[in-house]
Amino acid sequence: MIQGGVESLYGEELKAGALVGHWVVERVHYRGPVSTLYRARDAQGTGVAALKVLQVLPESGDIALRRFQREAATLQRLRHPNVVDVLDYGTLADGRSFIAMEWLEGRDLAAELAARGPLAPGEALELLEQVGAALRAAHAAGVVHRDLKAQNVMRLERDDEALVVKLVDFGIAKGLTQDAPGASSLTHTGVALGTPISMAPEQIRGEAPDARTDLYAVGVLLFQLVTGQPPFPGATRHEVEEQHLHAPAPRPSERAPVPAALDDVVLRCLAKRREERYPDVDVLLDDLRRAVGGGRARRADAHAVALYAEARASHPPDASTLARMDALLEHTGSVAREAGLEVRMEGSGCLMALAPLPDDARSERTVRERVLAAALALVERAEAGADDARVELAITVHVDRLPASGGRGGSGGSLLHVPGWVADGGAPGLVATVPALRDLEAGFLSVPLPGGGAIWSRVTGRR
Repeated sequence: MIQGGVESLYGEELKAGALVGHWVVERVHYRGPVSTLYRARDAQGTGVAALKVLQVLPESGDIALRRFQREAATLQRLRHPNVVDVLDYGTLADGRSFIAMEWLEGRDLAAELAARGPLAPGEALELLEQVGAALRAAHAAGVVHRDLKAQNVMRLERDDEALVVKLVDFGIAKGLTQDAPGASSLTHTGVALGTPISMAPEQIRGEAPDARTDLYAVGVLLFQLVTGQPPFPGATRHEVEEQHLHAPAPRPSERAPVPAALDDVVLRCLAKRREERYPDVDVLLDDLRRAVGGGRARRADAHAVALYAEARASHPPDASTLARMDALLEHTGSVAREAGLEVRMEGSGCLMALAPLPDDARSERTVRERVLAAALALVERAEAGADDARVELAITVHVDRLPASGGRGGSGGSLLHVPGWVADGGAPGLVATVPALRDLEAGFLSVPLPGGGAIWSRVTGRR
């Protein structure tokens, strides 16, 4: 009786009550060709997770299993606001692999498009800024998504109705079953890996994917966001794949009222040869910002948002305190990069990072808001003693003219003259200048900085 009960819990489909790691299955959420997704709760009752359990591995799947475990471990370390958190991973007694991820409330972009129809170019840019930030972090960690599509980008449900998305379902789940559509051994050529609607030609040919493979999928997603349909529709998998391999990519402007410059971005993403695509996500996003802003070249008076962070000791520092300061700044640099900034200066106890601002007002505000939110999270973490109560963090965020030569170390631009805009001394925390906070006052709690001459405001939280 007990044995039968156990078998009923751990059959081909797990039943409510089955224990996977320290997660207790509650119900099936989705059945796919490669895996089944369950809603599960922590055995200690501390939270819920999306539990993906893969099909039984073939006898020859040892290499694929090691690849799965390596990438799952990498993603578990990859903490990014636009990437789903990996909480746990492992194998069941029968050899099936599982991965537990944070449970997200919301709907994917495919459902969003079905409910709303095509998005305006500015809104598509706002989404892809976040998708791009997630890919930037993943690629830096050596992870290629391999299955980027509208169904794998989740828009989160939030009380403030902010447009926030997370990238889910990395390709680590692919290739662990040989017979499933889109499956591959992950280490052999000649077998396709991915979903036909967004597969790059090299994936269809069974070649090893790289970061530019994901950028092809970004082009497919961009086309779909602004037109409401994929660039290469088809009735069968073979028909879709043949178009990806051989058909000229259509222009979005043929199907939707979008700027002609956006066509150029999509066509470069969808180049058949990966060498002809964008080299990385940053170059792609820079072109997309210009395209959405009217297809103009970046103005000579373009502006950037800058973040200056200083780690301070609240008492004469010893070796341990200095090590804590270094760790705090290292974390600050990582968060700044995740927010889309480039660290330009690192000194003893300080760093400065900046990012060019888009030309159109809406996207420009989005970038500033993202940087301010990241800075606020950093100072809140430091104030909570997450690093060391003896170490304080002071951050100033400012907007001014972008330095010459695209901001890569040339002369010009007052952002490079840090003493001219950084708040002097005083208490730790986040300070924002008037240009950095402009039009964002409704979203942040701020008060004028005493003695700041109406230039600086101390930011203490979100509204």
